[in-house]
Amino acid sequence: MKKYTRLSSYVLIFVMLFSIGMIAGCGEKAPDDKAPAAKVTNASFSTGAQSGTYYPLGVAIANVWTNAGIGLNVTAEATGGSIENVRMMGSGQTDVGFVESLIADWAYTGKEAFKDKKIENVRGLISLYPNTVQTVVKVKSGITKYTDLKGKKVAVGIQGSSSPLALQVILESYGLSMSDIKPQYLAYGPAMDLLKDDQVDAVLVDAGAPNSSIIDISTQHQVKILSVDPENIKKVKEKYPYFSDVATIAKGTYKGIDEDITTTGSLATICVRAELPDEVVYNMIKTMFEKKADVVKVHDKGNTINLKSATDGFSIPIHPGALKYYQEQGAVK
Repeated sequence: MKKYTRLSSYVLIFVMLFSIGMIAGCGEKAPDDKAPAAKVTNASFSTGAQSGTYYPLGVAIANVWTNAGIGLNVTAEATGGSIENVRMMGSGQTDVGFVESLIADWAYTGKEAFKDKKIENVRGLISLYPNTVQTVVKVKSGITKYTDLKGKKVAVGIQGSSSPLALQVILESYGLSMSDIKPQYLAYGPAMDLLKDDQVDAVLVDAGAPNSSIIDISTQHQVKILSVDPENIKKVKEKYPYFSDVATIAKGTYKGIDEDITTTGSLATICVRAELPDEVVYNMIKTMFEKKADVVKVHDKGNTINLKSATDGFSIPIHPGALKYYQEQGAVK
């Protein structure tokens, strides 16, 4: 009787183990029944100097794209700005980038800095705001107008960015050239440090207002921002139609600036590589508008995500993916 009981126990144990093995085997096949994970596309977003507007705004937009569940993982990268960004798009080193409207036109048509090599795979995504020319000097310097910059040390931005070109355009309207000043090729942040120590006479900030580097110096020193006269802005637009009309920086935007500043600037746009799939670009622009509030929480310039001005200033083709969205929204025909 005891032997029978022991044998029955062995058989029962065997059956249990076999059943567990079968269940485990079935469990191993379960993943085959699951839908494959959605493919995530990694993309790079070239912005500008960390002390400018492009970088923090680009980080905000990249995070929105990454967290929206549209299959994108976007990394914002600090760069030298528009010229570098569009060249990186041309070589396939980046997928998205801030590019001023003037630079986009020159790159696509092979003008000025791009005479030796056109960049024909750049496409428009969205136009945002004018990158206003803000030339900062200390009040004690006695510099009150652009013609006073002759012979002075002027920080003009990073080589490879659009900033030096913007200043060149303004100087031309006053009958001056870059050879009439002593250009120092520096980013806004380091340039402002030199201005604080009187090692340069002026700093060009080619960005949206308010700008953090100007806010910083205006809290420590009495500064002035040079106005561009309306008649000079008219001259600029006649030669470079991609510059804005008169843009006003309201008094009080920066500490100690108690009068409105008149200026102009090339439009800040976001461009993409033509090779990006239409569906990807469609989702990118759709998400920008749907998640606009999330961008604004990080940077006020997110407010310039606006359907009414989204295609302004583009002489280059708009990417078909973005164009489809704009047509659906009635922004373009």
